[in-house]
Amino acid sequence: MSKDEKSRPDPDRRFNAPKALGVSLGRLTRPALKKRGAAFGDILARWREIAGPMLAAETQPERLIYAAGAGAGATLEIAVSPAFALEVQHLTPLIIDKINGYFGYRAVAGLRLKQMPIRQPESAAAPSRIIRPLTADEQARLAAMLDGVVDRDLRQALEKLGRSLLGAQRR
Repeated sequence: MSKDEKSRPDPDRRFNAPKALGVSLGRLTRPALKKRGAAFGDILARWREIAGPMLAAETQPERLIYAAGAGAGATLEIAVSPAFALEVQHLTPLIIDKINGYFGYRAVAGLRLKQMPIRQPESAAAPSRIIRPLTADEQARLAAMLDGVVDRDLRQALEKLGRSLLGAQRR
């Protein structure tokens, strides 16, 4: 076989043949995943499950930073409420263990804390209450509880509190 024959494309080989989606998908998504970190979407979506409710209420993952040339072991940047920052700093090894335990490999090697107010999604906020009018029995019970209170201002404050507690309905 001569050099010219080797350099010529095979006439039977199709270059526009269909390929499996997985082959092309990696090439298409690699730039986006490299930029944001492949595991970041999972961390963001499952943060409450990974960190636990107490930690999730005071923290929020911001981004995953990979060192140049490093395969695994990124740094996770976490926004943390200023009042809770010292606690999170002490819990850093535990948080890293929880994240890596969730993934089953060393996805995160370190944390970078960024103090700022935490925005909670509306679904995670406390349920709002509607104050309904009290029934006759509830009004009688409240009046009986307030019978011994002589101070007018104190009685009004306690009556308002009683009405809000007795008439509260969760949405």
